[in-house]
This record gives sequence, C-alpha cells and structure tokens, in this order.
Amino acid sequence: MNLPASLPGGVQLKRLVQIGIVVPNRDRTTQLLTSLFGMGPFRFVEWPDRAESQYYYRGEPEQIRVKQAFVQLGDVEVELIEPVEGNSGYQDFLDKTGGGIHHVLFEVSDIDPVLEELGKSGVTVLQSGTGIRPGTRWALLDTQELLGFLVELRHRPGESDGTSLS
Repeated sequence: MNLPASLPGGVQLKRLVQIGIVVPNRDRTTQLLTSLFGMGPFRFVEWPDRAESQYYYRGEPEQIRVKQAFVQLGDVEVELIEPVEGNSGYQDFLDKTGGGIHHVLFEVSDIDPVLEELGKSGVTVLQSGTGIRPGTRWALLDTQELLGFLVELRHRPGESDGTSLS
C-alpha cells in the first residue's frame, strides 16, 4: 500500500475489545484452551446466525459459513474463527498461515465516517458484514501490508457495550 507523504488527521481508536484468531478446528482449540489454561466458558456460534445476516468480501456479497467461539478475558474478548465454507478473508488467512492471530477489533460509535476518513489515507475494507449481536456492523480493514496485522472496526448501537448476544 502506497500512502501519501502527508496523511489526513486519521481517527482515534481507544477501545480495544477483541482479538480474533483463525483456527482450523474451533472445537479442538476450545477444548485445549479449557484443559490447558482454564479458559471458559465459551459461547459457540455458527454464522450466519439469522436470515438477514450479510457478508461482503472485497466489496462483493458472498455466502460464507464460519464456526465461532467467544470467551471474555478481562476487558478483552477472544474470538476463535473456523472458516467452514465460502470465499472469505478467514479462509485465505488459514490457507496462507495455518491459523493464528488474525485481527484486533476496536469499537466505534459510528463506523461510516471512520471508514470514510481512513479511506482518505488509502485504507480499504477487506471484508464486512452484520454482526452476531443485533444491530452491530463490522468492517475488517486491509491493513496487513501496512501494519503487519489486520484491524477490525465494530459499530455498536446506542449504549450497548457490544458484549451481549441478546
């Protein structure tokens, strides 16, 4: 990614809420994390979880299926992601690396102006969609080359802390 010599003001991301890890087998990974490190309890989800769920890969609508597990560790949630089917950045990452830390997620109160501002710096969206938490939307930024890792943004509605699945 070629960035301009002078960058716009950027955005301020202050609330890290999640570390996303792509794994080849969600169930095996959660069993090992529980038995070796006492992590849990995990919440298990298969996405899409409802008919209105939406997913876009490089701006194009795609049909995917992933198995996820979530565990809260202090102030940070760990998300495990097992790609099951479809064309996704998760599967690309698994194919390329065998799995590992995929992204860090920050919550923002209004995602659209943040994406617009970052776009001025050449930061594009790799994949995006609706979240498992009702009313949430997310966008995974294509920052691997720029930062060495991916940044995800999640829009949360109202005063939600973004951790409730209801």
